[in-house]
Amino acid sequence: MPLLSRSPRPPGPNRRGRAALGVLLATALTTGLGGCAVGPVDSGAAVVGYPSRGLSILAPGSVGGGFDSRARGIGGALTGCGVTDEDVTVSNAPGAAGTIGLARIAGRADDPYQLMTMDTVTLLGGEIQNHSPVSLTRLTPIAGLTVSTTAIVVPAKSPYRDLPSLIRATAKKPRATKWVGGSLGGPDHITVASLAQRVHLAPDRLTYVPTGGGGEVLNMLLSGVATAGLSTLSEIRPQVEAGKLRILAVSGGSSPKDLGSPPTLDRLGYGDDAVDAIGGVMAPPGLNASEQRAVVRLVDKMRHTSCWKKTLRENDWDEVWLPGRKFGDLISRQQKQVGAVLKEVGLG
Repeated sequence: MPLLSRSPRPPGPNRRGRAALGVLLATALTTGLGGCAVGPVDSGAAVVGYPSRGLSILAPGSVGGGFDSRARGIGGALTGCGVTDEDVTVSNAPGAAGTIGLARIAGRADDPYQLMTMDTVTLLGGEIQNHSPVSLTRLTPIAGLTVSTTAIVVPAKSPYRDLPSLIRATAKKPRATKWVGGSLGGPDHITVASLAQRVHLAPDRLTYVPTGGGGEVLNMLLSGVATAGLSTLSEIRPQVEAGKLRILAVSGGSSPKDLGSPPTLDRLGYGDDAVDAIGGVMAPPGLNASEQRAVVRLVDKMRHTSCWKKTLRENDWDEVWLPGRKFGDLISRQQKQVGAVLKEVGLG
């Protein structure tokens, strides 16, 4: 599926910032989805029998969030569908938009048995916002695996029935219109800031409450503290089905028919404002090419299992496959692009 949809945009004073957002994920389309290009061939022998002991997967976010769901989904597929007989343990290191976990995995250099789940835009934005001494590009890229559908939602009792009216209200009363979503500088924040620019509202005038995602977003919406929020479709689906939340728009190229076919941002003319992150797996720095290939092969086997296919369905994730170097190249390009985008919208 396209990772970013584009629609005609009217000229205006914020054209340059929107153009930067428009190219953020377009490069993902040029990476291709086949093959397994990883790194230069090393002089050592290929890793035989990997994994020959237990694996650890670090989720740099809270239990129940996207990083955690990805880590537990991978771990469950590896063991539950017989990819490996070795134990797989999942741990959490939430905080600072994933950069606490990033620092932790960076400290486990040369160990192919330590893995970390992540998504590109959240971690790269977190680096900038938190002045992280560790860069995501220092790690060993294993594979990009997923793209999540994000929903813009309001409480069921909200007076806002469509996204344009919510955006107009944000422009008129930016302090009173409270938005809640993921981490500061992450894809949710960038999306809201870009939508604000549509109505010539400076991002620093927004009332945006960053959270660890998942339950925190839901609690603020359901309690009436927040006016609107952004969350992955999987996280808000139960509350939408229960009639407690209403979807105003979704990112991505298709609309979930089972949730009333809400409009996509592209259909509303906001396609360039959507920022989708690629979720995947990284390993610590220092792995040689044989070790990297061994981990990529393991993840490749995992993604073909029925267990992983079930995880994709349960989380409303679309599947991509960007192994090894292809994922690393995408991360390097997006690092520059995210920095430019954050600067353009006043968040850098």
